[in-house]
Amino acid sequence: MYNENIKNLQKTLFVSILLVLSISFLFGQRKTVTYYDDPSSAYEEKVIEVNHLSAFIEIDPYTRSVKGKAVFSFTPLRSEIDSLIFYITDITVSEAVLNNSSVKFKKSGDILIIYPENEQITDKTNKISLKYSASNPKYLYLTGWDDPKGLMRKEIWAHRPNSWLPYITARITVDLHVTFDSRYNVFSNGIRDSVTINNDYTKTWHYSMPAPHPFFSTALVIGDYKWKSSRTKSGIPLEYWYYPDQEDRVETTYKYTENMFDFFEQELGCPYPWVLYREAPVADYLYGAMETTTSTIFGDYMFVDDRAWWMRNYVNVNAHELAHQWFGNYITHVPHSDVWLTESFATYYAKLFEKNMYGEDFYQKDRNNEMLKAYELSVQNSYPLGSGMAGTQRIYQKGSLVLDMLRDVMGDDNFRKAVTHYLKKFPYTDAESKDFERAIWESTGMSLPWFFDQWLNRGGEPEYTISYKTISNSVNINIKQTHKIDSLVKLFKMQVVIDIYHTDGTKKSLKRWIEDQNTDIAVENQDNKSVAFIIFDPGKRIFKTTKFDRTYKELIAQAKYAENMIDRYDALMVLRESNDKDKLKDMSEIYHNEKFHLNKSEIIFQLKDTIKAIQLFKEAINDGDALVRRAVANNILKVPLSLQKDYVQLLNDQDYYIVEKSLENLCTSFPKNTEKYLKATSSETGWRGKNIRIKWLEIAIKNNKKKHLEELKDYSSVSYEFETRKNALEALARLDYLDSTVAFNLLKAYSYWNFKLSDPANKILTEYKTKPEKWNLIDDAYKIGKWRVEEKIKLDKLFE
Repeated sequence: MYNENIKNLQKTLFVSILLVLSISFLFGQRKTVTYYDDPSSAYEEKVIEVNHLSAFIEIDPYTRSVKGKAVFSFTPLRSEIDSLIFYITDITVSEAVLNNSSVKFKKSGDILIIYPENEQITDKTNKISLKYSASNPKYLYLTGWDDPKGLMRKEIWAHRPNSWLPYITARITVDLHVTFDSRYNVFSNGIRDSVTINNDYTKTWHYSMPAPHPFFSTALVIGDYKWKSSRTKSGIPLEYWYYPDQEDRVETTYKYTENMFDFFEQELGCPYPWVLYREAPVADYLYGAMETTTSTIFGDYMFVDDRAWWMRNYVNVNAHELAHQWFGNYITHVPHSDVWLTESFATYYAKLFEKNMYGEDFYQKDRNNEMLKAYELSVQNSYPLGSGMAGTQRIYQKGSLVLDMLRDVMGDDNFRKAVTHYLKKFPYTDAESKDFERAIWESTGMSLPWFFDQWLNRGGEPEYTISYKTISNSVNINIKQTHKIDSLVKLFKMQVVIDIYHTDGTKKSLKRWIEDQNTDIAVENQDNKSVAFIIFDPGKRIFKTTKFDRTYKELIAQAKYAENMIDRYDALMVLRESNDKDKLKDMSEIYHNEKFHLNKSEIIFQLKDTIKAIQLFKEAINDGDALVRRAVANNILKVPLSLQKDYVQLLNDQDYYIVEKSLENLCTSFPKNTEKYLKATSSETGWRGKNIRIKWLEIAIKNNKKKHLEELKDYSSVSYEFETRKNALEALARLDYLDSTVAFNLLKAYSYWNFKLSDPANKILTEYKTKPEKWNLIDDAYKIGKWRVEEKIKLDKLFE
């Protein structure tokens, strides 16, 4: 018995030692995973949950001041709270009342700290009332109120509540009461409950948000507007705001809006989540647009007529901001590192809508533009998409491409099902990336940690080097991943399509998962067919770079016969470096077989200096697509005599941009005919900063018509929107003209709050710093000018 117990003990010890060794071995083999440290992945600290705001504000545009009262309702998140914090940039609080009792407070920088007494906060609903004023609020933008000529549109607008309302991060319902001059209309979020006429020539506009929305997504617009009403198929009320003098642009600007609602509701499987939707153009807007809840404001340079359609129409931006009503307002990303859940999704769905309206070629062109934008950051750093450090081109363009790839991996039905589940799971609340990943798993059963790890949590993109050989009965393809690999950028795992086109017109397609550093694929070719060309990843579905050496013959074949427009375009782009003797003949053939403007425009670019391509250029001038005609104006700057007669037609083009460029090119090419060309375009104004008129004035003045100088100088003043001012100042700089008036206007532009004007003004001033005679004029204008406080601060730094 004793010996048997000893044997059993020995067996137990032996098994235990093996188990310990095995566990030690397993733990010793565990990988260490490395990611960027990202402070923006932290959640914002909070001690209360704010759920409602009642605000009452009055604005004086001439003193640039706001008076207001804001009453926040909240519940505590902790049993003991020693202070409450609100953000009050440019705001001075004169009184704070907590639950009907005064409460101590102080301002520290842009922060208001409130110190409640013991038991002053109850465990139920509490109210904190703040009486305040704001002087020169930084994020409340005013235009036209200081224009001595009264030409500039008088507007007030804001796309965030900061600096005109006390702010706290929260999802809230709202009652906003705005009192202002009765001659102007007021635009904000939600239901317009009432407009009350007061005895002092003012009106009080009451807007309410009955459903909780992110407080940061708050807008205010005041100006001389009217609006037209419409409804979507599902019954959502729409308001299209417009300038009374530009009513004829309403239909063109808001084109396809109802279609967007139909498309998104069907594609997302989730009804529009708010009670209505309205949009308004604003002057001197900083960006494209902003999707505040139920109410989008956008730059009025996109409030266009038909002739300005291809200069910058509102369709993509309109769709992007509408998509934000689901992604950003209905579901809000938290923390900030997950901003891609807002911006990438809106960018992606706007792109899908345009595909639905304009077709596959347009969609491929959009995707190519996204890749080019995203690559701009790729050459600078490899920060991941799911990071606060990602950068604009990643959270918009790369994220949109990542969603394309995710859809390819999942399939259309599964992708739609997952997005619908995500939207319905987090209504009127916050979500993070893991919530979206889990929604995919819950709705489809698909576990995709590898995809999110390489495309969201890590940076970089794959670089593939491709080569192939044809041997008896086989096409052997080699694919290497040749991008730099480190602790943060790894090998990529993607399913890739490869198309083999044969010289007999047949095609063979195959799909393979590429995840190793080196992959060899042998493709059976029993009939020993000759290979015309091979396309790795047709349609450019993967965000990547490639190295693939191909002959001129292969590239021309691809440019002629590839099924996807973007694959034909890629071949054309590689052919930029070719000087083959047959290039003109081949390019002409490709041009005449092409239908999409991108490829036609690329051919015009490559042949622009080829005199034998005149007939092709003539056909392009008469093309029905404005973007093809624009390629002629953009690339054929020195107009050949043999093309002059046809080129002159562009002076009467329906596209404003083409008229501007062709006028410049013709006057440069045939200076003796300048008078004739100026006469032909003398009644044209253009769009986006009076583009034709300012170019016309510049050419006229250059040709000694000095009487037009005063008009050009005037356009550089505060009486005009930023693009007209910018265009005029740049034209004056090209004319090398500066006097005291222009110097003053240049400093006003430099000190303006819109960087789209101040940056070009700074560029001109930087040049003038090297020219003493001009800088003396600038210095004199600075010394005698009357400047507002914020202008003076910026100008003082210029003259340090």
